[in-house]
Amino acid sequence: MIVTLSGITGTGKSFFKDAISKELGFKNLAIVTTRNKRKNEVDGIDKEFVNDEQLNELKKQGKIAFDFEFLGAKYAYRKEALQSDELQVTEVHYSTIYEFKRNAKDVFSIYIIPYDVERAKNELRKRGLPPKKEAQRLQEIDEHIIEYKQNKNLREQFDYVFKNDYTEESKNKLLQVIRNVLKDRR
Repeated sequence: MIVTLSGITGTGKSFFKDAISKELGFKNLAIVTTRNKRKNEVDGIDKEFVNDEQLNELKKQGKIAFDFEFLGAKYAYRKEALQSDELQVTEVHYSTIYEFKRNAKDVFSIYIIPYDVERAKNELRKRGLPPKKEAQRLQEIDEHIIEYKQNKNLREQFDYVFKNDYTEESKNKLLQVIRNVLKDRR
């Protein structure tokens, strides 16, 4: 089973992904990307960092299920990862959930909503992005919220909607939801 985490920037997707990996034993499904590696990211664990040429070669070899562009970088998912029987967790941009679910074997999709959108925006600001990139990402948050609210088909792609209040209790609640899904699917 692959647990997907979607939601606006700053809503805690990376935090929850790490908690699911550490506490429930899920493997991180590393997305392939041409974007630059961030300070604390580990190649092959957090993401698989490649250049355009390497990504094109993977596509030619038929190893990519689907790919897309986001904020000037390319992203892709490996076919073998999406068809694996391993317990995996990954972050999925809301606009690609349709393709992800079409290509993956067994998905439990979670959409994370913050109780306070301003808190999510402040979490984004803490990343220390260049001003132009930060402004782009803040605009994307507002656009994402509108799209999610207005697009019923998009909302229906998610198996569970989770409200995050950035507390330990919130983390424990989400972990319990996943435990229950695992129990039900056995």
